[in-house]
Amino acid sequence: MKLVILILFFFLSLEATVADASRDVGDFSLLDHKGYFHQLSRFSESRAIVIYVYGNNCSLSSVAIPKLNLLQEKYEARGIEFLMLNPFPEDTRESVSEKLDPIGNLVPVLMDRSQLVSQSLGVQSTGEVFVIDPQRMSLIYRGAIDSRALGEQGALGRNYLEEVLSAVLIGASVISDVAWTSGEKVSYSRMSEINSLGISYVNEVVPILQDRCVICHRAGGVAPWAMSSYDMVRGWGAMIRETILTLRMPPGQIDDEYLARFVDVHFITDVEKIILVSWINEGAPRDGEVDPLVAPLIPQSDWALGEPDLIIEIPAQDIPANGVLDYKFIPVDIGLEQDQWVRAYEFDVGDKSVLHHVIAYTQDERQQKQNASLGGSRTNFGSYAPGRDHVEFDENTGILLERGMRFMLQLHYTTIGKPVRDATRLGLYFRDSEPRYLLSRTAVMNGEFVIPPGVSDYPVIASATIEKDSFLYNLAPHMHYRGKRVSYSAQYPDGRVEELLSIPNFQHNWQMVYRLREPIFLPAGTLIQAEGVFDNSASNLLNPNPAQEVRWGDQVWDEMFIVWMRIGEADSVGAP
Repeated sequence: MKLVILILFFFLSLEATVADASRDVGDFSLLDHKGYFHQLSRFSESRAIVIYVYGNNCSLSSVAIPKLNLLQEKYEARGIEFLMLNPFPEDTRESVSEKLDPIGNLVPVLMDRSQLVSQSLGVQSTGEVFVIDPQRMSLIYRGAIDSRALGEQGALGRNYLEEVLSAVLIGASVISDVAWTSGEKVSYSRMSEINSLGISYVNEVVPILQDRCVICHRAGGVAPWAMSSYDMVRGWGAMIRETILTLRMPPGQIDDEYLARFVDVHFITDVEKIILVSWINEGAPRDGEVDPLVAPLIPQSDWALGEPDLIIEIPAQDIPANGVLDYKFIPVDIGLEQDQWVRAYEFDVGDKSVLHHVIAYTQDERQQKQNASLGGSRTNFGSYAPGRDHVEFDENTGILLERGMRFMLQLHYTTIGKPVRDATRLGLYFRDSEPRYLLSRTAVMNGEFVIPPGVSDYPVIASATIEKDSFLYNLAPHMHYRGKRVSYSAQYPDGRVEELLSIPNFQHNWQMVYRLREPIFLPAGTLIQAEGVFDNSASNLLNPNPAQEVRWGDQVWDEMFIVWMRIGEADSVGAP
C-alpha cells in the first residue's frame, strides 16, 4: 500500500512540476513607444508585472486604456508595474504616441517588432492580460481584464485583474485564468513564412553569425567563447536565444531610430533575430557537408585593423591580487623621426580582466616642462575602455603627432583575487598626407551628483557650449556599473534642437565609440547636452552596493558621467 501511495505521489508531483513549468516566463527586453528600455528581470523588486496586449487599431484597447491608467495610479506605489505589449510590426512608435499622448496615457507600450516576445508568451489577440511574478519569473494570471471585456453588461460585473492584484498584495490565492478569445487576432505570418521554407544553417544562420557575432566570438577575440563550429553554436544555442531576446547581444546597441546616422554600430535586424531564434527553437538543424564556421573568414591577427604602422610597447605592469589601486601615470616615448598624422589607433590589451581603462595623452616638449612634478600638462589623444579597443577617424581628418612628442598614459587597474601581469600595446595607423581637419578630443561631463541608495532612475545632466564653428565626428559615453541609459542633443543658436543619439541600455562592459556617418556641423554657440540615468537599486545586477550613496570617483564602484566627443574646428585647415 505504501508503495502505491509513493508511486501516486510521484506522478502527482511530476504533473505539478510540468504544470508549473508551463507557467514559466523567459526573460526579455524591449523598447517602449518613447524609446525607453524595459527588461523583465529588472523588475525583481516589484510584487507583480501586468502586461496588457495592445493594438493601435483595436477598439478594446482604447476602452482599456483608462482602466489601466486608474489601476496604475492605485497600485504602482504598492509595487505593481504596468506595461502594454504591442505585437503588430506595422504599428510604429510615432503612431502609438499620436494615439495615446492626447488621452494622457501613463502606461509604457513595449514595441515587439520581431514578435519574438509575443510568440514566447503565446499571445493570440489584443485585450489579453498577463500578470507575472518577476521574482519567480512565472505566470500568475492570464485572461480577461474584467467581465465587461467579455461582453457582460451587468451592474455587478467582476474586475478580474484587480481581484488578482489584491490577492497578490495580501498573499492570498489568485483566481484561475479567465479564458480570452476576443480582440484583434495577432498574425505571425512573417515568422511562419520564414519557418515554412526551412532555415538553412549554411545559407542563413552562418552568414548572420559572421556578420554580427564572429568579429568578437573567434579565437583570440574579446568574447568568452568562439563560434568556431556548428557544435559550438548549437551548444550555446540557449544562451544565444536569451541574449537576443534580452537585447544583450550584439553589444552596445543604440536606439534603432538612430542607426542610419552612424557607422560601425553593432545591431541585428528583426528578420535576423527571427531566423536565429526560430532555428534554435527547432533544435538547430544542420545542413551541408562542410561547416563554414570551421574555416574562419576573419584573419587571425592580434590587430583588428591590421598591422599598425607603429607599435608602442607599454611597460608591463604587475597587478597584485587584492587592494584598491591608484591610477598609474607612465610616460612613453613615441620615437617619431618626423611629424605624423594619425588616422586610427588600437589597443592590444594584455589582460582585460584587470585593465579598466587607458587614457593616452600627448605631450610636446613645452608640456613636459609645465608642472613637471605632476607629470606635465597634456592633451587628450584617445582611450581604451571595455568594448572600445580601436577607433578609426573620418577620411579627411586626423590627429597630429609631432616629432619629439611623448605619450603620458593613465592606466586604471582593478584587482581580481590573484596576481596578474598586464602587457598592453598601442598601435598607431598613419595617413599618407595632411588631412583637411585637425581633430581634437573634448568632453561634456558632470561630477556634481549624489545618487541616493536604492534609486532605480536617477537623472544626471551635463552640457557644454561649442566655442567655435566645428564638426562633430563621434560620441563616446563613459559611466560605471550603475549607468543605465544616456542620450544626447544639440541645441543650436537659432533655437532648433536636434536629437543626436540614444543608448537606451548602457552596458558598462561595452563602452563604444559611436561614429557618425556624416559629421554634424555645430555653429559657435551650440549647446551639447547629455542626459544620463543611473540605477542604484538591487534590480541592477552589476550594482556593487545598492545601500550605498554614490558620488563621482575613480573606482568602478564609484560613478562617472562623461561624454567624450571628437570634433574638428571648421577653420582648422590642413591640405585643401
